[in-house]
Amino acid sequence: MTARTAFTRRNRRTDRLDPVRWRRPHRGSLARLTLAAALLTTSAAVLWYQPTARAPDPADPATSPPSVQESAASPGIPAGKVGVPVRLADPTALTLVRPGQRVDLLRTGERSTLVASAALVLEVTGSDDPATGGLLLALDPGEAGSALARTGDGFAIVIRPG
Repeated sequence: MTARTAFTRRNRRTDRLDPVRWRRPHRGSLARLTLAAALLTTSAAVLWYQPTARAPDPADPATSPPSVQESAASPGIPAGKVGVPVRLADPTALTLVRPGQRVDLLRTGERSTLVASAALVLEVTGSDDPATGGLLLALDPGEAGSALARTGDGFAIVIRPG
């Protein structure tokens, strides 16, 4: 027997062209398969879990009500008022106004008319780029209607002290 025939006989058993070889899984591959299934199940449970709402804990600072300083920085709309966005004729005035301040709102034109007196500033937007900014004011419904009803040259504000 030559070396070539010995090589052919030895490899003849492993040179099969079956599309799938069914073998009994080894102990290590079963452990890996079980671990992979457990990890996939855990990750799916974490993704689909939605926690239920719970009552706020007063001792937890993340769920405690805002302090007086925080509420002054971003006041809500007072009862009986509505929030009205206003663009100013002179947008550089936005750099002087802060939320929580009181302003008088004037409509500019041929003659200035008072639209709202002592309106609360809720938010100032675009103070870094005054050309795109404006004010969000808390106005009475009547004042809001007159601020939105007529068209004019724009609005001006007078900042009240205090």
